[in-house]
Amino acid sequence: MIEKMDVVTMRIPFPTISSDLAVKSHMYICMENGTNKKFVKCQTFKPTHRITGKHPFRFVDEKPDINRNPFQNHTTIDCDKTFNVNNVKMNLGLRATMRNDVCSELFDDISNEIQHPDLGEEIIDSRLLAQLNYKISIPS
Repeated sequence: MIEKMDVVTMRIPFPTISSDLAVKSHMYICMENGTNKKFVKCQTFKPTHRITGKHPFRFVDEKPDINRNPFQNHTTIDCDKTFNVNNVKMNLGLRATMRNDVCSELFDDISNEIQHPDLGEEIIDSRLLAQLNYKISIPS
């Protein structure tokens, strides 16, 4: 089962089932244990985000480092919102392959950065998530 600190690659039906996050797989860091999950999105660093002031406003920047993370590129971890999914079982096959998780120090940095009053918490439909990702199921 996927647990906190694990990095997974999956599709999320947000804001719709035909949006970019649903059509292409992205990396997410799991922030909670159990069947109710909370994820933050990872994306390739883009300097234009900083110049134009586009999202994410709150973030953690992380360079590739196999001792800390599984990322192959300079990565921005979006701390503006979390994606919350209830009652799902996630197969270990969703985990990143170079390294399965992030180090404790990076996890703590992210946990601290998402502790703000403007955090958006998006509730994701578990059934749609399972439809988009065959390695995710709804427990009976």
